[in-house]
Amino acid sequence: MPELDTITVKGFKSIATIEKLKLGAINVVIGPNGSGKSNFIGVFSFLHAIREGHLQDYVVKAGGADKVLHFGSKVTAKLKIRVSFQGGVNEYAIVLEPTAADQLHPASETVYFWDKRYPAPYSEDLAARGMEAGISDAQRSGTGAYVRQHLNRWRLYHFHDTSSTSPMKRTADVNDNRYLRPDGSNLAAFLYFLRLKHDTAYSLIRRTIQRVAPFFDDFVLEPQQLNPDKIRLEWRHKGSDAYFDSSSLSDGTLRFIVLATLFLQPDSFRPSLILVDEPELGLHPYAITLLASLVKQAAVTTQVILSTQSPLLLDHFQPEDVLVADRVGGGTQFTRLESALLASWLEDYSLGQLWEKNELGGRPTGE
Repeated sequence: MPELDTITVKGFKSIATIEKLKLGAINVVIGPNGSGKSNFIGVFSFLHAIREGHLQDYVVKAGGADKVLHFGSKVTAKLKIRVSFQGGVNEYAIVLEPTAADQLHPASETVYFWDKRYPAPYSEDLAARGMEAGISDAQRSGTGAYVRQHLNRWRLYHFHDTSSTSPMKRTADVNDNRYLRPDGSNLAAFLYFLRLKHDTAYSLIRRTIQRVAPFFDDFVLEPQQLNPDKIRLEWRHKGSDAYFDSSSLSDGTLRFIVLATLFLQPDSFRPSLILVDEPELGLHPYAITLLASLVKQAAVTTQVILSTQSPLLLDHFQPEDVLVADRVGGGTQFTRLESALLASWLEDYSLGQLWEKNELGGRPTGE
């Protein structure tokens, strides 16, 4: 059963209204630049900030409440988010209002638990913690604590930065291995942990990388001799005893390594909801094909939401896996594809080809 059942968003950036959008095990979001794909993914980053007690930090970094609200506070008086998960057993709802200081204040916040033996859910209102949301209280108990725990298992990953200062290329704390961080900054430490404690998963990751990078033999993962609390990502070339660091890997290879680690890690470590924005960046077409296979495999136990600009990646999924984002009337609108409506087209064309032909929507158009 997918972790997240439905999501309602009203007044967040380009999203005027999304009402009870149903989400499946795999959700591939397509659309033109500026359609709101990244804003939809960003809703989950916003929820994470709310949970962590960083609501105000998020608003400041965004440039103020007016930048977060759909067309600003003159158009949007309230920002509303409501998520239903665990088969509709639990829900979390929050309403935020702008202040004169261009901040967002939690006006109301409610958690729900619905034992289906009863006609209606139990609800509990959460008191705000000053300017932060009540769900950010780590000492919370009862339904609030349970909802808070689930929100922590939804993770948004960004692996775009493969520059010389990329977090993935930096030295990491060797004990920073509880989970793969959203920017991949603890990749070396996490792989080291898997090699020591979960060799089957580690071996599968290694063999999968070799399918994309045949020259790759294995990682060289050891704490640094002069600083045993630190570790750096190094690897060995086939047929050579020389060690190379991550700067010797192409951008696409490094991204594929962290994506393979994300989707092939043991189920016990994998988040219940994985979100990745444009995972195909820099990948060879074969690597994109393999990535689609990894997503499908992981989606047996983990819900996945991807945004993409790749027709090739789209080709590997079913119509029901696809959400099309379009700008309509100045706001983002989402439509889920249906196989029955595309049956005649799919006899001759792939999903990616239909997208390129503008038969699915999700292409640049005038509003």
